[in-house]
Amino acid sequence: MLQLRLHTDAASSERIEDLLFNCGAVSISFEDAADQPILEPPIGDHPIWSNLIIQAHFIERDAFDLACKALEHETAIHSQIELAQIDNQGWQEKFQQLFTAMQFGSLWIYPSWENNPCPDGTSLQLDPGLAFGTGHHPTTYLCLESLSQMALQNKKVIDFGCGSGILALSAYLLGAQHVYAVDIDPQAITASIDNARRNQLSLEALTIGTPDELNGIQTQIIMANILAAPLIQLRDELIKHLLPQGTLLLSGILDEQTDAIIEHYSRYCDYQQSYSKAGWSAICLTSKSNLIIN
Repeated sequence: MLQLRLHTDAASSERIEDLLFNCGAVSISFEDAADQPILEPPIGDHPIWSNLIIQAHFIERDAFDLACKALEHETAIHSQIELAQIDNQGWQEKFQQLFTAMQFGSLWIYPSWENNPCPDGTSLQLDPGLAFGTGHHPTTYLCLESLSQMALQNKKVIDFGCGSGILALSAYLLGAQHVYAVDIDPQAITASIDNARRNQLSLEALTIGTPDELNGIQTQIIMANILAAPLIQLRDELIKHLLPQGTLLLSGILDEQTDAIIEHYSRYCDYQQSYSKAGWSAICLTSKSNLIIN
C-alpha cells in the first residue's frame, strides 16, 4: 500500500480528488489543515475546510507513479508531497481495530470481518462506508441506546436523515412494523438499501428514499440524528409526521445546545429524557396529546 499526502485549498480539492481517482487511487480522505472545525452546515450543504490535507492510497505502483507525475503540473499544491509505503496487512488491521462489534440491549452491530456475536439473536452487519453511521460515533451510540429501550412492536418509525441506515435497520430488527428511512443525500439512500440487502431484510417493511416518501404519513416514533441547526429548521416538518403522544428522538446535538433544542420544540412536545456522551447529547420528547400543526 502506497500513501500520498499533500496540502491544498478547498477550491482545488475536487479537481485534485478527481485526478487522483483517475490515476487509480483506491481511497481518498480529507483532513483539516488549519484547525477550522465545521459543526453546523446548512441543510443540503457539504462544506469543506478552506485549507486541507488530501491523503490518497494506492495498491498498484504504476498508479502511484502516474499520480505523482500528474501532480507535477498542479499549481494548487501548497506543500511538498509526502510519500510513504504502508504494510498492507498492518494498515488493514489498524483500520479494522477501530470498528468492532457493539451491543445495545438485545441488538448487536458488527462489521463483516468479525463473526456474528449473536447468530441466534438480533444482529446487524454493517461496515464503515460513504454514508455516516456505524454506532461508534457518540450521537449514533446514544440513539441506539435509546432505541434499544423502546417498545417498537406494531409501531411505524421514521428515521429522518438515515445515513447508513443503521438506526432504521436497527428499529426494524427490534420489532418495528414498518420503517421509513429518508435522506437528502443519494449516497445515504444507496448505503441504506445495500445494508438492508446485505442483512437480508425485507424491503416490503422498509421504505428507503428521499423525504418525499413521507407524503401524508404519520408514525408513533421519529428519529433524527442530524445537527442542532437542521433540527431547529426541520421542527415543523418532523412534527407533522408524528402522531399525538408519539416519541421524538433527536440527536447530533452538542451538550450546550440541549436546552435550546428542548425550548424550541416545547410548543409541540414535552421533554422526557436526555442522554450524553463525549460532549454530544440525544433528547427524547413526547408530542402533546392535543398536537396541532399550524
